[in-house]
Amino acid sequence: MKKHRLLIAVFAVTLGLQAGWAAPAPVHAAGLPAGATPAAGSGHAAAVYKAALPLLADSAKLPQAIRYLNANMYAVTEYQATILVLKLENLHKSALPAWEKRFASQSVQRELESVYKPGSSLAELAARTKNTAVRSLLSSAGEHGYKLETAEGTYFPVIDYAAYRKYKMYVMDDIRDYITIMSGESDLPPSKDNGLVIAWSEVTARALSTEQFVRSHPKSNRLPAIKALHEAYVANTFYGQNNSPLFHYDNGEMDLEAQKAYTGLLAKTGKLENSPYLQKLDGFMKLLKESGYKLDDSVEAYLKEKVPLS
Repeated sequence: MKKHRLLIAVFAVTLGLQAGWAAPAPVHAAGLPAGATPAAGSGHAAAVYKAALPLLADSAKLPQAIRYLNANMYAVTEYQATILVLKLENLHKSALPAWEKRFASQSVQRELESVYKPGSSLAELAARTKNTAVRSLLSSAGEHGYKLETAEGTYFPVIDYAAYRKYKMYVMDDIRDYITIMSGESDLPPSKDNGLVIAWSEVTARALSTEQFVRSHPKSNRLPAIKALHEAYVANTFYGQNNSPLFHYDNGEMDLEAQKAYTGLLAKTGKLENSPYLQKLDGFMKLLKESGYKLDDSVEAYLKEKVPLS
C-alpha cells in the first residue's frame, strides 16, 4: 500500500492548476453529433455571434471579449452561445501558462505573500498593494477572467469558472452542467498541499456528479475533461491523498469520517446498476466490514483489480 500512497499526487486536473492540464478541445462538436451545424438564428443573432469571434481569437482581447459576451449573450442562439463559451474557455486555457509565468516571479510572490487574504478577489488584492507593477498585474489578470489560488506557499492564477455561471441560461444542457461542475471546483478546490480540503462526503458527491455527466452527455465536447475529473475523484475516494490518506499510515485503519460518509451514502442509495462508481464502493465497503475496516490483503487485491492507479 505504501507504493500506492506514493503514487498519489495532487490532482491538478481541477481548475487546470498546472499548465497543459488538458489541451483545449475543438469547439465543433459541443454536445452535438459530429457534423452538426448551428441554427442560423435571426440576423441580429448572427451579427452578434460574428462580432464575438475575433475577440475570442486573441488572448489580449479577453477583457473586451468578456465584456461583450456579458452584454450580448442573450441575443444569440443556444448553439451559438455554447460555441462562444467553449471558445472563451479554450482561450482562457491557452493563455494561462503565460500568466502563470508572470506570477512566478520572485518579486511578485513576495508581494503577494504580504497582501494575500483567502477569498480576496484580484481587484481587492490590487487595492492592497503599493507595488505599482504588481497592482497592474493583479488588475489585468482579473480583467482577463482569472482568480488567484495558493498551494505549498506559491501563488498562481487559475480560471475563474464562477464567472461562467452567468452563461448557464444561454447554453446547451451539457455545457450548463459542465459550468455547474467547474464553478463548484473553482469555488472550493478539493485539495491543497497534497491533501484533501473537502469532506469525504463531498468527494463522493463530486464523483457521482461527474459520473452522471459522463452518462448523460456521451457526445459532449467537454466529456474528456469531466472524465479526467471523475477519475481523480475515484482515486480520492479509494485512496485519499498523501496528506489525507484513506487508511492511516500507522495502523492501516480506515479514516472514521470516510467510513461514516461511505456507509451513509450506500445506506440511502437504492439501485446501484446505473453507477459503476457506487458498485465499486459497495464491494469495497463490504470487504472492509469483514476486515474490521482495516487495510488487509483482500482489500489490497480489490483495489488493485477494481481501482488500479495508473
